[in-house]
Amino acid sequence: MKGLIRKILHLPTEIKRCIAGYRIRRKVTLQGTGHKFKPRSGVMLLWGSTKEDVTLMDHSEVFGVIMSYNHGKVTMGRWAKLGKGSVINCVNSVYIDDDAAIADNVMIVDHNFHPSNPDDRRYMRHTPHCSRERQPMYAANAPVHIGKNVMLGSNVRVCKGVTIGDNSIIGAGAIVTKDIPANCIAAGNPARVVKENIDKTTTPVFPLI
Repeated sequence: MKGLIRKILHLPTEIKRCIAGYRIRRKVTLQGTGHKFKPRSGVMLLWGSTKEDVTLMDHSEVFGVIMSYNHGKVTMGRWAKLGKGSVINCVNSVYIDDDAAIADNVMIVDHNFHPSNPDDRRYMRHTPHCSRERQPMYAANAPVHIGKNVMLGSNVRVCKGVTIGDNSIIGAGAIVTKDIPANCIAAGNPARVVKENIDKTTTPVFPLI
């Protein structure tokens, strides 16, 4: 009886999750199976982007929001996760490789949001809100690559043009403005490597897969 009551109480959440999954599946290209979404998951295709611009691989999990502008390419690899409140904001390319884990409230952005030239910014301010001139595709941009098995802590920000090497960990609250090598731990603002060769200097606690 308790089990039945528990299931009934959880029905609204399950319904919301199903609705979110339906909405997202219509806006992305899915490969494989096992994809997971939550009620607040979202995908926004803006200024010409289509479902072909966002690819979710086998068993990827989207609990945050993916935004693609003007055909910006977003790919999440196998078993990759985007945490709650996290945002991918893309006008160029954001590639998240297999097994990467992105915690909550992370921002990954491959552009500067607005032009750097003062005349461009002044012109932009005199256009209507939500006009094309105010969109981030006019800002400087460069691809972002999050390597395999990378872990990004809560409230991390990854800036344009950054590559984070395989197996590396970015500490909570760090702002990553430059490339981080593989098998490192980085932290701070701007993020700096604080430990290297974690593949050789740490001991596994789980069976290897």
